[in-house]
Amino acid sequence: KNKKIILFLLLIWPFLYLFPLSTGLIAMGNDFDLVYYSYKKYIFELFSENYLPFWSPYEGIGYSLIYNPFASYFYIPGWINFLILKIKGSFSLQDYLIFTISGLSIFNVGLYLWLDRFKINSSENIFVILIISSSLLVTGFLRFPNAIHCLAWFPFVLLGMDLALEKKFIKSFLIIFFSYLFVITAGYPYFLIYFSIFIFLYFFFTFYYKKFFH
Repeated sequence: KNKKIILFLLLIWPFLYLFPLSTGLIAMGNDFDLVYYSYKKYIFELFSENYLPFWSPYEGIGYSLIYNPFASYFYIPGWINFLILKIKGSFSLQDYLIFTISGLSIFNVGLYLWLDRFKINSSENIFVILIISSSLLVTGFLRFPNAIHCLAWFPFVLLGMDLALEKKFIKSFLIIFFSYLFVITAGYPYFLIYFSIFIFLYFFFTFYYKKFFH
């Protein structure tokens, strides 16, 4: 019961901390509006008209949508925004901002589930998670939705790797497969490259630590 309450608080924390943004008092500008939101609105509105766009004709002589990291075309959770469009009849900049902030909620939950396995005091874990997700380094990426949603699934990959080392192969495979799929399709190449290097080192040192010291 306490764990469910903790997870709920971690889910809503980004929306509380980012109250001016989540309530629409402040609008997100920069690339968020002109690049990311524009692509999503273009894709979803055409899709709602039973047309599946693979190509954007508005850049130079045209540009692929499916290979454009700004569009995050194959990021499955991103299609929740299309459901919002169908339900509301519109897809606004604020809708996409709420979806972007939700990436921090996913990150918080994943980080808690991963850290909780180390048997550290729960209050210490919560404090660390709130500090990380509220830091300027993390929240500064809110103008890049693909970066936030790439970051969101990192802890789940680490969780899956720990389960694999415990020989819980089916569960670990499913967690790693879908989490890494979301990391790849979220569309932020920088994080993908850095994180791939990090998880290799994490697996290497964790594997040999368990092998020689346990």
